[in-house]
Amino acid sequence: MLRSGAIGRINFGLGFRSSTLEFDSTIAIYLQEAQRDLERGKTLPRFLLIQDFQTTVPAGQLSMPYPDGFARESDETRLRITSAGGVGLTKPVFLERRYFIDAIQAFRDTTRTEAPKVYVARPNHIRFPNATDKEYVITMDFYKQDAVLSVDIENKWLAFAPDWLIGEAGWRIAMDMERPNAVQKFDALRKAGRAAIFGEDVAFELAAAPLQMGANS
Repeated sequence: MLRSGAIGRINFGLGFRSSTLEFDSTIAIYLQEAQRDLERGKTLPRFLLIQDFQTTVPAGQLSMPYPDGFARESDETRLRITSAGGVGLTKPVFLERRYFIDAIQAFRDTTRTEAPKVYVARPNHIRFPNATDKEYVITMDFYKQDAVLSVDIENKWLAFAPDWLIGEAGWRIAMDMERPNAVQKFDALRKAGRAAIFGEDVAFELAAAPLQMGANS
């Protein structure tokens, strides 16, 4: 679904409003606002997950930047070294995430260069206690903020969770316009859309879970 389709659906839910350029632009702003807030949510949908993203960290570095659009690390895995000194590793080396004070106290000699063992998630970058002794490729899985609906495109929200986003944006507009019936309709739509997405995510996680001996005995 394109943004124009989402705008039309919200117009319909508000009581068959006639489409005007000015009001359509207002709805587009609400769609962007709703997406922005949903991407700050405690639980993010799997369709925003980026896997096996790689960053090259040169020798002598204490930090690495977050990828563009970074929202949050994946809970399923951690940062890992997949190449050291230009040589790919046969088995990744997983790094331990720690709080800043714990990491610094655990590695008191911060003048020493070495391979990253732990990391700290800072507001604007990922920090290592010690500078790197050689070039490393760090691989990570993370949730990425999707393309903003500033133009008439279909982004991941409209492709995979249109009811959730449309319901959220429509609910906000209906609240501001003080239209109780529309508020109820959009509230039901956003809740149903959210439940459907996370229901699919739970089913995926259960299907991908490792088998356990005797689990069904």
